[in-house]
Amino acid sequence: MTEPGSPDYAKQKLYDAVYALLGSATIDRRLTSAASYLMLVQSRDLPVALRGDFENLLRKLTRIPLSSKTGLLLRPISEDDAVKLAKAILSMLVQLLGGLVQASLPGPVVDCEEVGTPSEFENMRSDEIEAALVKMLADHGIAVTAGDADEDKPRSSRSP
Repeated sequence: MTEPGSPDYAKQKLYDAVYALLGSATIDRRLTSAASYLMLVQSRDLPVALRGDFENLLRKLTRIPLSSKTGLLLRPISEDDAVKLAKAILSMLVQLLGGLVQASLPGPVVDCEEVGTPSEFENMRSDEIEAALVKMLADHGIAVTAGDADEDKPRSSRSP
């Protein structure tokens, strides 16, 4: 288990946030779950180049508190905005893991004009994004199998 306050801990929590996005629950529930992992990360534990984008992303995800005394507070969000936030989370994990090697990409993984919008994922369908994520995780020794994101099954421990 990685210690809070370490770069490996930040990677683990970003991985957990991406993992939360892969379920079958509604996107607002998945984003709420992902945000709960990101709240555990301190921006100082990230590379300097990611800190501003991370803080902006966290502000967007937590404009509405994540929960109340009675349970999760779902946030009204358009599908387009939800996809942008999910892509930003994925992009940050990809950057922490060293990025994806694609010769056709002339620029950085993150488009700095919009918080964390990853240019390489922008025109991909959700199934293509999922396949790219699974491949990227496999390249880093993390296996994801069918049913892993099923919320009804217990989650096994994993580390990036």
